[in-house]
Amino acid sequence: MESNHEKERKLEDETRNLIARLPKEIALDIVSRLPISSLIQFRFVCQTWNMLTRDSRLVDLHLSCASKINPCIIFKTYHLRKEQLFFVELSDNDDDEHKLREIQIPFSTSMPIFRVVGSCNGLLCLSGVYDHEAVYIYNPFTRQHIKLPNCNELEVNEVVYGYGFHPATNEYKVIKIGYYSHVYYVPWCFHKSVKKDYPLSEVHLFNLKRNTWRNLGELPYKLHHSPGVLVSGRLHWVTRFNWHLDRLIVAFDLSDDTFQEVPRPDFNVDLFHCRYHLAALRGCLCACLLTSIGENLEIWIMEEYNKKESWVKQFNIGASSIVSQHLPVSYDIWRTSLQKGSVKVMCLLKNGDILLDCQGGILIAYSTDEKMLKIIHLHGMPNSCQAIAHVGSLNWIANPIYLA
Repeated sequence: MESNHEKERKLEDETRNLIARLPKEIALDIVSRLPISSLIQFRFVCQTWNMLTRDSRLVDLHLSCASKINPCIIFKTYHLRKEQLFFVELSDNDDDEHKLREIQIPFSTSMPIFRVVGSCNGLLCLSGVYDHEAVYIYNPFTRQHIKLPNCNELEVNEVVYGYGFHPATNEYKVIKIGYYSHVYYVPWCFHKSVKKDYPLSEVHLFNLKRNTWRNLGELPYKLHHSPGVLVSGRLHWVTRFNWHLDRLIVAFDLSDDTFQEVPRPDFNVDLFHCRYHLAALRGCLCACLLTSIGENLEIWIMEEYNKKESWVKQFNIGASSIVSQHLPVSYDIWRTSLQKGSVKVMCLLKNGDILLDCQGGILIAYSTDEKMLKIIHLHGMPNSCQAIAHVGSLNWIANPIYLA
């Protein structure tokens, strides 16, 4: 009589053989629907399955499927000595308690303190906080990574990074905007500096296909430190208040490497007392306004890109839209987040809910149908962290320079 162990082993063998007997196109289609964490484990079952995951067609198939389901949420912890990455895969069931799992960073010794510049097609861009020259492109699930060559520049005081991909050129690019400490900025005269021999800023662009940095010159805007929001092949930032009193939206086109202003909504509020950030929903650029009295979050959507008249105030999320088993706790979190201005619109979930990051790592889903909010319960959540929506993928940069 067979033991339970023998039965399990026999079932595993039958499953392996079944996958091996299937036509390759069907097998790839089945495997492409696995979550990224399951797909990575799938690699280690047997040699046949490992070879299947290395088929170049699977990368595109899986990335296409992964972009249609709930994203992974990656959390970056804040620590004085060494920062970490964790991830969670959100299920379709709102009542599930999700467990965080740690991501190993192969280059953590050389860059222990970092910021997440952005996520695109399953690849993260990380930059050093204290070492402005340290920039990595990294797939957190396959652990493939590259360090970009140093960018020769003067000593900078502040750096704003951006990272994205343009499908028309099939190129990944990293933009680095350095602001110099020897310049005395005058808000009402931002084209001038005390030391005329030096620029106010300097823009450098790295093309991962060409493996080169290129100097694009000076930028007459001081951009907010938040990651650039990628929409329509362009990265978008909001300018900082000390240079532009009306807080403009500035875009960088990844196809022709140029900057331009994008019209923002008519909020009809004083932006000195209110703040807004950018997001991407349904492939459209969004402007998310936190009102001055901390009562509402307005989400404006630009339905037709670069058309001012196409801005529409789509959602108005108030402090009372809370649904939870622990109503007082939920209400306090949301109300405090609004008042502190620590609410960030992250992404759209598969069921149509809008995912919000409150106070750095507390996730709340806003139901666009029911006009209500609900906290997403996470097990093992760090005290304070940065949350990033990420599409888990096997993707890597097909460039012989890096793969050699």
